[in-house]
Amino acid sequence: MSRIFEQPHPLHLRVDSLDDPRLDVYRHLKKNNENRHEDLLIAEGTTVVERLLRSDYVVRSVLVTDQKFPNFQSRLTPDVVVHRVTRDLATQLVGFEFHLGVLAAAERKPSPLIQDAVPATGSSLVLLGDHITDQQNVGLLIRIAAAFGVDAVIFSRGSTDPFSRRVMRVSMANNLLLPVIESLDTETTLEQLYRLNYTPCATVLDETATTLADFSFSERTVLVFGNESHGIAPSLISGCNTRLTVPMLNGTDSLNVSIAAGIFCHTYRSQYPNRNSDGKR
Repeated sequence: MSRIFEQPHPLHLRVDSLDDPRLDVYRHLKKNNENRHEDLLIAEGTTVVERLLRSDYVVRSVLVTDQKFPNFQSRLTPDVVVHRVTRDLATQLVGFEFHLGVLAAAERKPSPLIQDAVPATGSSLVLLGDHITDQQNVGLLIRIAAAFGVDAVIFSRGSTDPFSRRVMRVSMANNLLLPVIESLDTETTLEQLYRLNYTPCATVLDETATTLADFSFSERTVLVFGNESHGIAPSLISGCNTRLTVPMLNGTDSLNVSIAAGIFCHTYRSQYPNRNSDGKR
């Protein structure tokens, strides 16, 4: 349980030098995108860091400015190492104006296996993003998936890091709670889902595709979304049972992938509303 520490806590450490090696994980975050290859993730902001602390991830440390510490102290867990710094020092350290005042570093987990992430039977929705490169879109896809009770979100090789600092912030840390799978071979992944009785549906911009409003989803569905510029790879489209589209007016030629995902997920959930308010069956 979180508590306010009335006495100086042995794990709450004052750091006054930029050269302190304990700060290395937070150094030059604006430029550094190497955490993906160092088995670490960085959370930023009070809400995201608090959700990280409440999760089952192993948190290595928290960095908090003196201004933010009094209000954030009660959210800290007793066993976490906390580095307290001035705001000026934090700004120099991370490489940008550090308004949010709280960062945390945690150990990543291995990508879950599909068979462990999805239910064996019953209604289920899975999202698959093919080469989604925009961090905001990846974060929004995860957040939308959580909102509509999706059981897992899969990203293909070449997609942006689904646990990057910005994705963490945009998803509001839902990537810590929802199974997020990084697939090395999406065609094989689609075949696995097919064997688990999922019906793959490609979302496309094609007047010959089935209109979403006229479509009845299978109880177990995979919605496949494509790259922001190039759409879904043809090999993935050929592996889908159907192609779905949303007709648009006023000469609009496309929707942002996260907006499209919200429309498709809402339509599926309207047909299969068998979820409690907490997302459970």
